[in-house]
This record gives sequence, C-alpha cells and structure tokens, in this order.
Amino acid sequence: MKTMNSFFKGITILVFLISTSIYSQDYEPFYVSVTTMHWNMDLKTSSADEWKTIETEYHEKVIMKNEYILSTTVLQHHFTEDSSEILFVTVFPSWSAIELAAKRNEELEKEAWPDEAVRAAFLKSQSKFYNSNHSDEIYKTIPGAKLLEETDLPLIYYARTNFFTFPDDSSVAINDEFMDLINEYNEAVTQKNEHYQAYYPQIHFYGADHTEFVEVFVAETLAELEKGIAMQRRLFREHWKGDERQKEYNDIRNRYLTGIHSDKIYSSVPELHKSMIEPEE
Repeated sequence: MKTMNSFFKGITILVFLISTSIYSQDYEPFYVSVTTMHWNMDLKTSSADEWKTIETEYHEKVIMKNEYILSTTVLQHHFTEDSSEILFVTVFPSWSAIELAAKRNEELEKEAWPDEAVRAAFLKSQSKFYNSNHSDEIYKTIPGAKLLEETDLPLIYYARTNFFTFPDDSSVAINDEFMDLINEYNEAVTQKNEHYQAYYPQIHFYGADHTEFVEVFVAETLAELEKGIAMQRRLFREHWKGDERQKEYNDIRNRYLTGIHSDKIYSSVPELHKSMIEPEE
C-alpha cells in the first residue's frame, strides 16, 4: 500500500536511535506496526465492495508474496471513539525487516503492475479511499501470545491498553518481576480460556506514548468475548485462591501499572489477513 510504504521509508531512520534492550534477551520479539488510517468521508461514488476488491488485489499480489512480512490484519471500527478509523497491522520478524519489507513491496508492485502508468493509476485508486490523516505506532511483542489459527471468518479484536508506572527502583517499565507475573497469569488464565481464539501482548517501541502496554484478545463474536472476560475472572480466582494470594498478585501488578486502561473493539477483514501459521495441506 502506498501509505504503508511511506511509513516504512520514514521509520528506518530510527534504527540506531532506539534501544532494543527492554527485557530478557532470551526472548526474540516480533515488531508490530500499526498504521491508523481514516476513511475519506468526502468520497461518494465508491462502495465497500470496490474498496475490498482493490485492497484484496494488492494483498494477494504484494503482501502475501513479501517474505519479510510475517502477518497482516486489517481492523475496522466496531466500538471505538472514531468510526472513520481503519487499522493496518503488520508483524515483522525483526526490526531490520521493516526496511527490507518496504523495499520488497516496491519490487513486488513493479512485478504486479510492470507498466508505470498502470501502476500509478492502481495506487491512486487504492489511496482515494483514505484521507491524509494517519498515525503510526510500533510495538514490541512480549512472551505469552496465543496465535490465531487460519480462518475465513471476520473476528472481534478487543484491544486493552494499560499504562506503565515506571517504578522508582526500576529504570525500565518491564523487569523480571513483572514478566514472571505476566507469564504466570497467561499460563494459568489466558492460555486456558477457550473463548479466546488468539491473544497478543505487546509494549510500546515507537510512537506517541512510551508507557503503553497493549493486550489484544481475539474472539469469534461479541458474545464469545463477553464469555471470555467472565472466564478470565473465574480462572484467576481458581489459580490465585484466597484473598491473601489475590492481594499479593494485585500489589505486584499495581507497582508497574497505573490502573487506568482504555478499551477498543474492532472487527477484522478476513480477506486481508496474512497468517503467521502455515495452513495444513
């Protein structure tokens, strides 16, 4: 996508400016870019089907063939404060892969549309659906993810953002104490939650707010999401039995998180999904 390529080009200048030593070096993180676009509300002559047809063509000819892109997800407003937003989420195996993916996209675009005029016309038809306002964030994954199996169904993505406090005795937001707590919680609770099809925890790496800790829960329907939230509470009480153990958990968690969080719910576009899990033959 033209807008995503502009993001890729701009982001590469930060390679040597940002430290990557946020938590244990034993875990190799993925890098997740989130570009928030907005629908062109002045566009009156095009349909959702036309948008999907154009984006699907680009997805199949470029994104699916780009070996530096592990996965992609496109999310539309479901319950958020801005009904015009549409998120393009791209996962990379490494920080350097972001730049390599941008170059590979350009190569694949030329292969797909060899004629320069035809290529320019296609990219223009693609970009007309969005206005000029957009924002870019990059997150770094942390252990505990539950990967989504291949599916052709639209899914519900619930994004919960907490905010780190940066404790006085810690120079970083995440340390072993916090990660031990999160790992125990995910093993005992989130991974056992049958109502969630996937779960993705990640922390800020580049963007507006360096205190962000984002968890994304994926369910088939809003009803399943609601059941999943209820099961989280039940599994938590089963693992941390008794008021004393629950207080111990909350005391540690509260040292690292402010207690304030934001919630957004999106719906996915399955035609524009690239899975990290290879489909079974």
